[in-house]
Amino acid sequence: MNYPINMSKKEQLMAVLQEMGYSPKCDDDGDIFMVYQMKTIYFLIQEDDEDNFLSIMFPQFMDIEEGKEGLSLAICNKMTRELKLAKVYVDQTFKTVSSMCEFFYVNEEALKFCIKRSLCTIGILRSQYLKTQKELTD
Repeated sequence: MNYPINMSKKEQLMAVLQEMGYSPKCDDDGDIFMVYQMKTIYFLIQEDDEDNFLSIMFPQFMDIEEGKEGLSLAICNKMTRELKLAKVYVDQTFKTVSSMCEFFYVNEEALKFCIKRSLCTIGILRSQYLKTQKELTD
């Protein structure tokens, strides 16, 4: 489906997500979010950016135990190296781990494809984090 040229990027993204069968909403900051596999996912898009670039954020999906910050950094580094599309990182507070999938898209088909790939990746992050933690501590 081709959307009218006068639609904003956020309106287009909302329409694409709805077309994919999701129920996206806007928060008070104007960010788009939805629930996917009981996870709240945020879609960050810059209206003033000329490029078609999207960031999909899965914030604070894992808590960091006190004294385990170094291990968490190592886990995030390994996951970011090994996972396609995802960046896994320790938040500025050093108390939680978040992830971001970022990509450029050229058309609606590419946008849908990249959203699907990103959601599949986000769907496995917690289990992959625990698996990587076990690998690094055994």
